[in-house]
Amino acid sequence: MKYLEQYLSKFEKNEEGLYKLYDRFSFDKFFRLLLNNDFEHEEALYFILGNCLLSTLVFQERIYNKYYLNISNEYAVS
Repeated sequence: MKYLEQYLSKFEKNEEGLYKLYDRFSFDKFFRLLLNNDFEHEEALYFILGNCLLSTLVFQERIYNKYYLNISNEYAVS
């Protein structure tokens, strides 16, 4: 988890310490980072829901529509 914190430090946080994921690209990058650190898709989703702020667009397109299940740990532009 220590290495994960180093990678996550590149993402902006709000004053409450939550990561800001306001666009699809940052969500995908964050999610892929979790997958590359041995998280399963559901674990990554729960981590994001508990530790991140999401825009309505990101929530709808990535979570509600279950697009997060299609994200792989290999880099790709979504």
